[in-house]
Amino acid sequence: MSDSPKKPRGGFKGGIKGPLVFSFVVGIIAFVVATLTSTGGLNNPDHPLRIDIGLISFGIAFAATLVVVALLQLTGRENPEHLSEGSGIHRSSEELHRAAVARARERMRREREEAEGHGPTTQQPDDAADSNTDDAR
Repeated sequence: MSDSPKKPRGGFKGGIKGPLVFSFVVGIIAFVVATLTSTGGLNNPDHPLRIDIGLISFGIAFAATLVVVALLQLTGRENPEHLSEGSGIHRSSEELHRAAVARARERMRREREEAEGHGPTTQQPDDAADSNTDDAR
């Protein structure tokens, strides 16, 4: 099947048995409460037990509890390291920024060397500002 070894899942966080048991217990509690309250209590011989309402409340409580526990487990899980590396949308923005800054510095260094190599034919903006202030005096 797969060449990668499976990581053992241990404990409450990795397994599915814990959340299922917890959701089942909450569902049973909802079943008992809904069945008894819809009947009007245990000492009410005029009304039979409403098991249909109890089963509906069991299903709703079981599903809602299972969803909440699953969301809590997902938010508590750490992201794998490989998500912050690589190409595409998972690239590290800090590395991209560093590379862009390095390219810009290299380009500016080359432009400065070219300007110094050609002589004073091109005037730098700082030199132009200094010459304008000298003329105004």
